[in-house]
Amino acid sequence: MLKTIKKLRNKLIKEENLEELIKNGLIVGKNFNMQRGTIIDNSHCWLIEIGDNVTLAPRVHILAHDASTKRELGYTKIGKVKIGNNVFIGANTTILPNVIIGDNVIIGANSLVNKNILSNTVVARKSN
Repeated sequence: MLKTIKKLRNKLIKEENLEELIKNGLIVGKNFNMQRGTIIDNSHCWLIEIGDNVTLAPRVHILAHDASTKRELGYTKIGKVKIGNNVFIGANTTILPNVIIGDNVIIGANSLVNKNILSNTVVARKSN
């Protein structure tokens, strides 16, 4: 009964079901912490790998496909996303396809990650 209520709650507030994503191919390491409102690309989750000791703050989006080019260019960008170990990704951050994030990385809130990030790095969106 409790499991059914949790599934219904998740559907109502559109939260990802981690167990379902893993069943569909998402790779997740130990001590993974996904906070409320996080979206992991459920249609291409088998292209996403997340290491050990990773925290995704609220409203992080991880996309392994980007259909924004479909109308103008006639194709959708699809690519792997790999997140290393000991990574913190701040709230409202979006990670696009074909990105590798190294180990021991901190990504500040409201960032757009469209390029690889080397290990032992702190990156953040510049505020005005």
